[in-house]
Amino acid sequence: MNITYIYHSCFLVETAECYYLFDYYKGNLPAMDTDKPVLVFVSHSHQDHYNPAVLSMLRAMGMKKIGAILPNDIKPKNYPEGWSLLPDSPCAKISLKDSTSWEETPPSGLFMDNAAASDRGFPSMDGLDNHILKVYHSKEYTLPCHTQIRTLLSTDSGVAFLLTCSEGIFYHAGDLNDWITEDTPEEERRQMTGSFRAALRPLKDLSIDHACLPLDPHLGRHYADGFLYFLKNLNVKKVYPMHFWDKPEIVARFLEEYPEYRERIIVPT
Repeated sequence: MNITYIYHSCFLVETAECYYLFDYYKGNLPAMDTDKPVLVFVSHSHQDHYNPAVLSMLRAMGMKKIGAILPNDIKPKNYPEGWSLLPDSPCAKISLKDSTSWEETPPSGLFMDNAAASDRGFPSMDGLDNHILKVYHSKEYTLPCHTQIRTLLSTDSGVAFLLTCSEGIFYHAGDLNDWITEDTPEEERRQMTGSFRAALRPLKDLSIDHACLPLDPHLGRHYADGFLYFLKNLNVKKVYPMHFWDKPEIVARFLEEYPEYRERIIVPT
């Protein structure tokens, strides 16, 4: 995977088959191969994660095949003009009984294989182009370009995405984080921290190649609570800080305070 940081929580991931663009808010997109499809992911409806203009921007750049994956907290009235919603049939209809067990097991273990996906009528890129796939938390979906995603319930709004493809496993947290500050009441702190850790349980036994995680200076001395928990408790090779607005110095602060993680942190530029 070739991963490019755009701004705030936005990353562009390129593989041999396609592009994946996560949580575009603003910023310049690099030149892209117009013959490759691009799948646009939005974690939730907040304006610093969802800018519907990105779809027309990609068209203006010459991208020929574009699909959008939007969470159900984005209302149809806020969909980009001219884009239509796919039916719910692409959803694998697999939900969590609790945070750790499945109601049914996909044929290939964590994700459904391509044969199972085609049997269920999942869309090709031709079917997804110029369409929106609405996704819900705690479910799995198979997409074009040999791509599968699993959604996690956010502690703020919408979902987090776990994406697997032929080149690895990529996690984008969206706003799934331990959102506590010095002013958060003790009971709310316990609830938030418990919800955050419970949401990550489905990832416990995975080896994640790349993870994009919030490191937010607005949280004061708790700026790295969720970031550290992920590093300490999950198997992840490379971590990309995000959601630091115009304060990239927070990354330098983290590396100074926790130098033991320096080799795993990719400093955004």
